[in-house]
Amino acid sequence: MRRYLVLAGVAAFSAGLLGLGLRGLEAVAQAALPPELNNAYIRDLAQKARAEGGVINSYGMPNDWANYGGIFGEFQRLFGIRQQDIDMGSAVVLARMREEKAGKNDVADLKPAFAMTLAEEGLTLPYRVTSWAALPEGQKGVGKDGSTWYAGYKGTLGWIVNTRLVKKVPRTWKDLENPEYKGLIQYMDPRATGTGVATIMSAAYALTGDPYNYKAGVDFFARLHRLGVIGAVEPKVTTAKFERGEVGIFINYDYNLLAWKERFPFPTEVVIPEDGSLANGGGIVAARNAPHPNTARLFLEFVFSKYGQGLFAQAFVTPIRPDVELPKEVAAKFPPKSAYAKVRFVDYKREEAVSEALQKYYGETIR
Repeated sequence: MRRYLVLAGVAAFSAGLLGLGLRGLEAVAQAALPPELNNAYIRDLAQKARAEGGVINSYGMPNDWANYGGIFGEFQRLFGIRQQDIDMGSAVVLARMREEKAGKNDVADLKPAFAMTLAEEGLTLPYRVTSWAALPEGQKGVGKDGSTWYAGYKGTLGWIVNTRLVKKVPRTWKDLENPEYKGLIQYMDPRATGTGVATIMSAAYALTGDPYNYKAGVDFFARLHRLGVIGAVEPKVTTAKFERGEVGIFINYDYNLLAWKERFPFPTEVVIPEDGSLANGGGIVAARNAPHPNTARLFLEFVFSKYGQGLFAQAFVTPIRPDVELPKEVAAKFPPKSAYAKVRFVDYKREEAVSEALQKYYGETIR
């Protein structure tokens, strides 16, 4: 999953605090902690973290992705520690942390398969959060020398439909073959984005029951191209054509779709395909040789607490912890739970194992 989630106002609080000096940060840090974080261990860890300089360096965690603006803003309000981020895609995060021997950043967001790779290479902090047991199996792990990786949140592939342009809303992947949708479908390029890879795999899962049967997914999209229903294939997330009415069906993750639905001034509907789709996680790691190791530990504790997970939920991003429920006002805006009945969680290692072949076959098949 990659960037450009459009969220109104999530960065305002964080940006407003950037000018505070050390004394101001210490004052902010006296804010009352949520009960689950108000214990001797967290208070001691916070004190050690502030002694490291009151800053946390992140890779790939910009304000407009997954509510990181709101998350880091609240982290700063509670602990007096401000974020410095360099926005980059997952592949770049992986390459840089390898090159730097995980010694320049404190924390990072990247695709779970790459998070696992970093842990297997001993490049992530050997630290298990106190909420470790609450995290689902398959969404956390331990690699070389105790290095850990985590998935912090998840999203499900679906599409948003401009119901002014599209009168018959497609409910399944097969429905997309309708010639009435000529030039109306937009999806992400799997050669450039993880979302594109997941799109092909989701179609393969719906059509064959096997998401890793990538040829079936690519062949399906080749048929859509031959039918003329594809209007745009994008290497990065942009809603410009959808907003101009040039396309009317946009395939992406539900958290993006629901955020866009809030923003668009015309009627839309968000669909989770009834014949099946994939859910995918967002990886979070702390760097093995983080310049601010206690700060990195504190952030992990914060973001995997119920309180921190709830901040993801404010932006339609589903928390990875199953014991954290979406706020009622947010849950009401999601498709019904029954729409997710045929959703399957991707196996991160198997996804990574087929991604290169999928991209190659796509390039050979769809030109």
